[in-house]
Amino acid sequence: MKKHWLWILALLLALPSSALAQLVTRVVDGDTIVVAGVGTVRLIGVDTPETVDPRKPVQFFGKEASEFTRRMAEGKVVRLEYDAQRTDRYQRVLSYVYLPDGSFLNAEIVKQGYGHAYVQYPFKYLDQFRDYERQAREGRRGLWSDSATAVEQMATSKEPARVWVNTASKVYHCPGTRYYGATKSGKYMRQDEAQAAGYRPAYGRGCS
Repeated sequence: MKKHWLWILALLLALPSSALAQLVTRVVDGDTIVVAGVGTVRLIGVDTPETVDPRKPVQFFGKEASEFTRRMAEGKVVRLEYDAQRTDRYQRVLSYVYLPDGSFLNAEIVKQGYGHAYVQYPFKYLDQFRDYERQAREGRRGLWSDSATAVEQMATSKEPARVWVNTASKVYHCPGTRYYGATKSGKYMRQDEAQAAGYRPAYGRGCS
């Protein structure tokens, strides 16, 4: 009988797991939160404009994205669900986050236009998140808005770049991709400026 229970326990531990509901104690930025008993949690499949990285200036719509996540999640008890990879290279927990009303926070951020679908690495909702971003673009929501307010913010933003150029390899990287802001040699500039300066898109794909 003891062996039987040990076998069941081993089976349960091997299954994909969800953490017990936990309190969100702080929102770091649009795609990163702190959860009691878990630590820093990076939302899977989402990339929002940067606001806290000391290597980068505050990016356009970053404050709005952070405020959206704060309004949705801070002080609330959420449910975490994991995918195949449990942590990233910074030892942050990678998770899908579900709010008390059942809303899927990762998806809502992309649907409402507060972030890009981060598709550099595979995850189980990748195709759906691509569709959510496309719908947000077509609906001109959030980042994709062409309202007077958004246009004014873009014109007055101190963010000098929309792409990251690798000055060593002469390619540029789009927001949401692996090497965006992460190469040793580089700087930010608009995509049209990068192209005019002779930089080519990484992997042959420009930023849409």
